Amino acid sequence: MTVGAPVAPADAVGADEIVVPAQVGARAVLGSAPRTLADAAGRAVASVGVTGRLVQFQMADLAGRTAAMLRKIEDDAWFGLLRGAADLVRADLASGANAGLLRALSATSGLPLHRIHNGVRTVAADLARMDQILAAQSPDGSVAAYRTGEVAGRRWRWLPAGRSVFVRVPANFPTIVVEWLQALAARRPVLLGTSPADPFTSHLFADALYRAGLPDGALSMAHGDTAALCRMADQVLWPGADPPAEVPPGALKTYHFGRSKAVLTDADPGPDDWARLARMATHGCGRLCTNLSGLAVSGDARAAAEQLARALAVPVLPLDADRALVPAFPARARADELARLIEQEIAAGAVDVTLAVTGVPLRVDLDGLAYLRPTVLLVEAESPLWGMELPFPFVTVAKIPRSRLRAACAGSLIVAVPGDEPDLVEQLAEEPGVDKVFGGADFDHGYDPVDPHEGYLADFLFHKKAVLTRAGPTT
Repeated sequence: MTVGAPVAPADAVGADEIVVPAQVGARAVLGSAPRTLADAAGRAVASVGVTGRLVQFQMADLAGRTAAMLRKIEDDAWFGLLRGAADLVRADLASGANAGLLRALSATSGLPLHRIHNGVRTVAADLARMDQILAAQSPDGSVAAYRTGEVAGRRWRWLPAGRSVFVRVPANFPTIVVEWLQALAARRPVLLGTSPADPFTSHLFADALYRAGLPDGALSMAHGDTAALCRMADQVLWPGADPPAEVPPGALKTYHFGRSKAVLTDADPGPDDWARLARMATHGCGRLCTNLSGLAVSGDARAAAEQLARALAVPVLPLDADRALVPAFPARARADELARLIEQEIAAGAVDVTLAVTGVPLRVDLDGLAYLRPTVLLVEAESPLWGMELPFPFVTVAKIPRSRLRAACAGSLIVAVPGDEPDLVEQLAEEPGVDKVFGGADFDHGYDPVDPHEGYLADFLFHKKAVLTRAGPTT
C-alpha cells in the first residue's frame, strides 16, 4: 500500500479511506489503534497513525542526534533538496497523485477544494525559495550563517538555541505549514504535532521532503496527543494564545494571531479599493491571520459598511465548485455557536449590513453542510466583536475618530491604510502593538515570508553568542 494514497482505487470521498501515518523520522508508523477522521456526515475519510510516549521519545532522541548532521550539508545541496521537494509537490498536484488526500482535507476542514490546491501551490513556491526567505532573516543576509554560525564582520557567532523544535500546526489553512518549513530550512530538526482536522498538508510535504532526500530524523510527525513530544523538544512554536503551561517562556514562541484591520479616513476609496478590501477578507477563505477582521472609519461608517458589504457579497457555493470561497463548518454546532454570538450582538444594537444589502440570511445550508455567509457587521468601537477574527469572511466596521485610530489599532498584526495617508502610516508604524503597516498602493500587500511576521522566526531559533578562541595578550 502507498502511504497517503487511497486504500482502494475509487474516487468518492467516504468510499476510499486515506492513510496518514505518523513519522518517526523517515519511517511511517500507523500504530496499533489508528484514529479515524470523518466528514460532516460521519463517513470515515482517513485513518491517522497514533503514537504513544515511547515512540515520541524516539522521535525527540532522533531529532537531537540529527541536528549536527544538518549543519554539515553544503548550502547548494541543502536548498537544492528543498527545491526538489517543492517540485515533487507540484508534480503530484499536476498529476492528481494526491487528489484523494486533498479531497479528504476538504471534507474534514470544510475548505473549498480549489482553495486547498492554491494554498498547497503557494507553500510549494515558498519552499522553493527558502534561500531567499532565510537570507532576509540572517544577521548578514547570507544563508551560510545558518550552517557555520559565523557572521561576516562580527566576532560573535549566531548559533542554534536548541537541537530540536516542536511545532504545533493549526488547521486553519494549508499555507500555515510554511512556519515549520522555515524552521526546517534553518537546519533545525522539527517535531510536528498536527491538528486533528488537518494531518494531511503536513504529511504531503513531509512525504515530498523525504522522497527528495531529507536526512532521517530531520522531521518527525505525530497526530493526536503530543504532550510528551512537546515536553522533550528544546523549543516550542505554538499557535494562538494558550500554549501548554509546562513550556518555559524562554523556550516558547507563539504565532498565528489574527487581528488584522484596515483604516479609512474621511476620503472614500474608489471601487477597486473596495474590491481589494473584500479580497483581504476572503483570501484563505477568511481563515488566515492576515484576513481583514476590522475596518475603522473616521468618516461615514454606515456608508463604508454598505460599500464593503456589496463588495463582499460572495455566493455560498459547493466545496468542489471552481469559484467557491466560503468555507463550510463540518461541525454544525460550531456554526451555530458563532451565529448565536453574532445574533446576540445584533440584538444589542449592531447592524447586519450584509443582510440589509443582500437579503441573504446569516445561516446557509447547502449539500448537508452548514455555512455562515460573508458578513459585514456595523458595531460600536467598544463592541466585544470589534476586530474579532472568526473562521469565515467576517468584518466588523466601527466609527472611530481620527485622533483615536492609533489606539484602536493597537494589538493588530496588519493595519492597511488605503489612500494617501503618509502621516497616519507613520503614526501606526510607531505603535508598539502593531506588527505591520501597509499603505497607499500596497495596502493589501498581505503575507510574504520575506517580511517580518510577528518578528522573524530565526530570531527565536538562533542566539547571538560571543565566542573567542584565541588567547589574549599576557601581562
